[in-house]
Amino acid sequence: MKLYKIVVNTINKVKDKTLLIFFVLVILNALVWVTIVPIWQFPDEQAHFGQVTFVAQKGRNPGYTEKYNLSKEIYVSEQLLGTVRDKSGNNRFTFHPDYKIEYTNSFQGKYEASISALVNTGAQSAFVHRESTIYPILYYFPASLVYKIFQGYSLFVRVYAVRLWSILVFASTVYLTYRIGALFFPKDKLSTVTLAMLVAFQPMMVFANVGVNSDSLGNFLFTLFILLVSDVLLKGLSSRKLFALLVTVFLSVYTKPQFIVMIPVILVLLVWIFCWDMRKFWRHSIITPFFLLATSLIVLILYIKSSISVQISVFIQKLNPTSYLKFFRGYTIPHTYREVLPWYWGIYDWLGVTYPRIVHRIINVVLAISLLGFGIYLISIFRKGKWHERNVQAVFFLIFINLIFYIGVSSYDWMSWYTSGFQLGVQGRYFFPLISSDMLFLLIGIKSIVPSKSEWQNKAIKLAANLMILLDIFALCTVAKIYYSLSDMKTFLLQVSQYKPTLLKGNGIIFLFGLYIICMGLFLIKYNSYSNDKKAV
Repeated sequence: MKLYKIVVNTINKVKDKTLLIFFVLVILNALVWVTIVPIWQFPDEQAHFGQVTFVAQKGRNPGYTEKYNLSKEIYVSEQLLGTVRDKSGNNRFTFHPDYKIEYTNSFQGKYEASISALVNTGAQSAFVHRESTIYPILYYFPASLVYKIFQGYSLFVRVYAVRLWSILVFASTVYLTYRIGALFFPKDKLSTVTLAMLVAFQPMMVFANVGVNSDSLGNFLFTLFILLVSDVLLKGLSSRKLFALLVTVFLSVYTKPQFIVMIPVILVLLVWIFCWDMRKFWRHSIITPFFLLATSLIVLILYIKSSISVQISVFIQKLNPTSYLKFFRGYTIPHTYREVLPWYWGIYDWLGVTYPRIVHRIINVVLAISLLGFGIYLISIFRKGKWHERNVQAVFFLIFINLIFYIGVSSYDWMSWYTSGFQLGVQGRYFFPLISSDMLFLLIGIKSIVPSKSEWQNKAIKLAANLMILLDIFALCTVAKIYYSLSDMKTFLLQVSQYKPTLLKGNGIIFLFGLYIICMGLFLIKYNSYSNDKKAV
């Protein structure tokens, strides 16, 4: 009863009930995704969970020379569930979108008992295959602590417990996006909430972040970086903010080494601010920030000396401008709009299933309208001489960050092809670290296409958010159709319950889906009731 009273009192203290319902819905939506998507069907989940297991069992990261780094338990489960890859990297699902595993007529999967029984055989600590990822430990150490809490339970319990860790990180990313919205739209509650919605319900963003995958932490940290950069540009520089930026960079590189692109961004940021407002820049005690900057850069360089610095050195040595430009024109640009852009919005079942063409056409129409509106926004800035304003400078700098990131990924793709003949295979989800800024651009475009004093602007903003939620629901149905029979509710409930923890079987699933539908309805009623007189945050 005490816990119940604490929860009720906390809810009563929250001034904005709509915002509270929104974040509850974000968690519920992620839980529905986690329930619908079977084990090992999130991007490279088995490899990432393999690293979690290795860290939990051995207390350290797997080494690059480690002969075996995947546990027998995971490997056996992959064999039984059809996700073991051959020498070409393919499994039973790859290029076979109609393939489904064999289901039973009960809540228990055909191989579920056999896989669950491995917990008592020492299969967790026996490493027999090489497939685990070898990323920095920052995501995997907390995940390994979650793993250890449930170490005596079945593989399914442990996988879903670690998925919950990813959900918490994803929800935190949505919160940071909300904070970014509050910076750019300080007196526009509708736009602030909408920006967070565009990230929270972007289906591929959810799909790529709630499974066992360090992308969730990487996206969180890069979003934090964007928030801090925006705060510096909109409210000014301080030693505390610069220190926070440097810590974020260090943690980011320690999560995803490719985030080394943050270092030149910070250097440009300092020059940008210096040129923008020299007097205010020198008022700060810049000796300390520059000392911290130099120290952090040295630490980062020492850490990445054996990996990223080597790759940068190789890139400089191998750089062939003619080949690079030819590759960029002939492959990178066409690949971006033919594959990367569609995959940004949703690609499932081991890159085998996406939306019908009509859905992609609708997405492209919305993007085209937003791009037109963003063009109008830029034109109005220069016509009215507003290019020097803080919010405009912040938008320009976020565009710069996007360009740096895109060039970095494209350059790495070229180097991979030029040195080994192997293309990286850039996917849309590789650009999710930028999603908060991308959705900010989309929202600015939508707001700019309609006169600000017109009631139609609010309707256009709400339409964009509702379309994103509709796309999220459509994506859930698409994924459900991939793995389960939707012929009737009973069959679907039986199949979706298999290879799941007990809480996500039968009545547990019905309860979750019912709560999700109720919360979705409440939130949409609240959100769509926002009007022009509700702009104060």
